[in-house]
Amino acid sequence: MKQLEVLVITKNKEVPRIMNWKVSAADTVEKAIERLQLQPFKVVAILSSADEIDKKKLKQIASVLYDTMMVSEYDDDTNLSERVKAAYWSKKWPIRQNSYLDNAFDLELAYRLN
Repeated sequence: MKQLEVLVITKNKEVPRIMNWKVSAADTVEKAIERLQLQPFKVVAILSSADEIDKKKLKQIASVLYDTMMVSEYDDDTNLSERVKAAYWSKKWPIRQNSYLDNAFDLELAYRLN
């Protein structure tokens, strides 16, 4: 199975782990942008406590480089995995977020047949 790749911008020296994902880390936004120019990632995760200017810069450059890449914010390493997966699946299947089952037509048809 091919692993999905995520780039995590973190101050921690230890690279976080996410099941079934190949995780790369960068300690600054500038280094992350350099990595993005060399290699595409499915998701880029940045700390929500990072500077707003850095977050905007990262989002703008990521959208220019790759239109399918998601930039996600996370609070700490405990919710990193959830945020990365949610960002990926929201881009992969955006219709599933808003889909619902409407069986009013089926009910009306069944009512008329009886």
